[in-house]
Amino acid sequence: MPSTDLIHRLPRHLKMGELRVFAAVIEHRSFRKAAAVLHLTQPAVTKAIAGLEETLGVKLFDRVANGVEPTVHGRSFAPRAQAVFDELRRAAQDLALLDSGAVGSLRVGVLPLPAVHFVPVALNRLLDEHPGVLVSLVEERETEMLDRLRKRDIELAILRLALVDPGEDLRVDRLFDERLCVVAAQNHPLASRDNLQWPELLEHRWVLPPADCFFFEHVQRSLDRMHMPMPRHAVEAMSIQLQFSMVLHAGMLSFGMRSQVSFAPGKEFVVRLPFELPVTSTAVAAVSLNSHELSPLARRFIGHIQALVKAPPTSAAPARQGVARPLAAS
Repeated sequence: MPSTDLIHRLPRHLKMGELRVFAAVIEHRSFRKAAAVLHLTQPAVTKAIAGLEETLGVKLFDRVANGVEPTVHGRSFAPRAQAVFDELRRAAQDLALLDSGAVGSLRVGVLPLPAVHFVPVALNRLLDEHPGVLVSLVEERETEMLDRLRKRDIELAILRLALVDPGEDLRVDRLFDERLCVVAAQNHPLASRDNLQWPELLEHRWVLPPADCFFFEHVQRSLDRMHMPMPRHAVEAMSIQLQFSMVLHAGMLSFGMRSQVSFAPGKEFVVRLPFELPVTSTAVAAVSLNSHELSPLARRFIGHIQALVKAPPTSAAPARQGVARPLAAS
């Protein structure tokens, strides 16, 4: 079928039901599994794919031993089909928001670290400006967030660039450089010290994340490079909030980020101990699709983060004589 003929035929003859079946088969690589997910019979799935192939004039799937595999035409058509459903879902969300009196929405991919330290403040400022909007936060790993960006499931991702290469199809707005540090409560015995050695820190109680999470592995690799032993933790906690609580209320030490003591909520309650960990800084960035203009809400959100990290640190409440105050951003 000539391409010009297909361009004119496709909008008139494409059926959403067939497109929905195609998306399910692409995801599950099986007519049988797609039928089960869609609550259809397998012959109905076969008929829908045959109808779509007739409309497009190409073969979309090859049968293999354990199911089906998309042909080169099927692989080419798949992201376009998914984009159709993404746009329909967005349209439904926008209509629902308008019906409820809101004026827009923003979907942002985040990681607990580093986002938990500054995203709440930036979002609060955004919502002060635009009280009618809805912001959805999606927690994912770095690589999964990039996939969601390319599928347009999220508009923006806040992540560290240490583990991912965003690629030329993505725009990177660098926000700040994050750096690992040791944090303690303002009233911790070590907070009054001007300098510390690593063996001294190891004598105290620590709260650490589980050994199978990225942050623990990052800390361990960093210390291994300098032949420095990991602390022996007294408490293991995955939640950043729980770790912060153990630092404040149980007098434990923990690994943190410079944002935690420079511009994050609660920074007045913790100090960055005067021991420089021998690790390089990692960039934190807002990543988005190059091919799509950022919405005004996304631009304002990035602007609030940039303003937050560039602002001079505010003075903490008066501390007792000799107690260290939070260190400024490095």
